[in-house]
Amino acid sequence: MKLKSLMAILAALCVNSTAFADEFDGGSGEFDPKPLPNYTEAEIQKKIAQEMEIACSGNLCRIVGTDSSGEGWTVSFNVGYGNGNGNSGTSIYIGDKYNNNPNDTTWNAGITVTYKNYHCQSNLRVTPAVYRFVNTYMYNMVNSDGSTKRNFSPADQTVILFYTTMLNKVDSCANAAK
Repeated sequence: MKLKSLMAILAALCVNSTAFADEFDGGSGEFDPKPLPNYTEAEIQKKIAQEMEIACSGNLCRIVGTDSSGEGWTVSFNVGYGNGNGNSGTSIYIGDKYNNNPNDTTWNAGITVTYKNYHCQSNLRVTPAVYRFVNTYMYNMVNSDGSTKRNFSPADQTVILFYTTMLNKVDSCANAAK
């Protein structure tokens, strides 16, 4: 039993001593440049042309869009001294009854209850040239295994910023409806 324990400890020490990397090792390949996608330019353009058949109508192509819907209640309160609450809601008057005199300054409280049920659809349409330009860059930012390129050129970064700006334009639809 002692021999087996001694052998196990010796084996663990050998494995442990070889597991450490020295300071001159190359490190992980996490930041090594990845090869460009295996798609040819012709394959990318064919794919974009197929997508354009669906996305384009006339001389405009839907490049980004959003559909949003929802419902909900909104309740707002206000209390003041003066003539009314300024809301479209019903005022509850405290003290003397409000007599429709604009100079009347009584205490009042107001409550407004609103129910919204909405459906909003927003599409950003661009010319076929812009559609092809943006999608060509986007396809070239994806590796053949589906992962994203690790390094972006200044042109790639510009297209990403342009695309993000377009997304923000249609995002306002959801925010405006709430």
